[in-house]
Amino acid sequence: MHREPRLFPATPIRWLLVLLLFVLPALSTADLEAQLRRAEALRAQRAAQAEALRRELANLDQQSKALLSDLERLSRELGELERARHATLVRIEENRRALSALEAKIDRETTRLETLKAQLSHLMVSLWEKRAGRYLPLLKARSFTELAVRSRWLATLGQADLELAQKVVTLTEALQEEAKKRQVLLDRLAKDEAVLRQKRAAVAKKKAEVQQKIKALEKNKKAKRLKLSELLRTQSALEKEIASLKSRIEQQRRQAALKKTRVPRVLVGELLFPVDGGRIAQKYGENAQDFEWIEAPKAAAAVRAAAGGQVFATLYYGNVGWTVMIQHSETLFTQYVNLQEPLVKTGDRVEQGEIIGYLGGGALIPPNVLWFRVAVWKNGTFNYVDPEPYY
Repeated sequence: MHREPRLFPATPIRWLLVLLLFVLPALSTADLEAQLRRAEALRAQRAAQAEALRRELANLDQQSKALLSDLERLSRELGELERARHATLVRIEENRRALSALEAKIDRETTRLETLKAQLSHLMVSLWEKRAGRYLPLLKARSFTELAVRSRWLATLGQADLELAQKVVTLTEALQEEAKKRQVLLDRLAKDEAVLRQKRAAVAKKKAEVQQKIKALEKNKKAKRLKLSELLRTQSALEKEIASLKSRIEQQRRQAALKKTRVPRVLVGELLFPVDGGRIAQKYGENAQDFEWIEAPKAAAAVRAAAGGQVFATLYYGNVGWTVMIQHSETLFTQYVNLQEPLVKTGDRVEQGEIIGYLGGGALIPPNVLWFRVAVWKNGTFNYVDPEPYY
């Protein structure tokens, strides 16, 4: 065997074509159409699910908007209550200081009153118990006028002490009354502050609850957005699958149309039957298959090249074993499926009748069966045709 220039360019597209043509199991048009219907039904189902998720997300957005409005209102209310409570605490502090000042003044006046009381008490004792000593200065008066003056002075002195004591009593009573009023005001302010504190605690609790609801909503929205994103990704994959299925269906329909007309033979004479002593167990087109099912007289029988050409590709796939594709001209190819490891490799030149491998490489195909295809390259795609007219 010797190598010659390849008749078909080696490009990534070439290997993709090989994969699609020789690895993927051949499906009938009916099978592909059934797959297409299932994919389109699944696409419609996923689209409905995506639309439902969008509606749910819109509803959650509305709920979030309402909760954020509540949160803003509660924050304002909380601020107003805090300012009112602060003002009340300031007034309480001011009245406490005023009350402390009043109490200090009351203490001073009370002390002064006690002093005056002591003085008056001493005066009374002097008037009643020491009457003689008190009137002694009067007896020493040198005249009646002097006596009258001294007597009036003593009386005035006692009356002044009494009046001063009365003023102190009146002032003390007024201060005590003011202190009572201050205390009443303090008690009322303390109650107001307690009410404001309770209201603030209630509003703060509501605010915390709203914040928890917002947090739960955001978590739910995140999960639904993730689910929607996954749905959209699967939708994209489904669109690609549907496009691929439509393309394959169209290709098979073109192949069905092509098999009705004989493909001109170019650069190749009569094809050699690839298996010595074999027979065609299932013809091309039976069960919508695009290959001939050839049975050899025994397992592991030799497989020969149907015509001379260049090995276009060799590829292994566990279910169907090794596949060899030979290019005979710019447009005509043959393919051999269910081989053990082939005796040729990509780029080798083979002659008609040359053994390229032995049957029995696939897990799903009997070891004495060959899938044999003839492919025509036309308009940028491979079209399978019936091999029988070529023998």
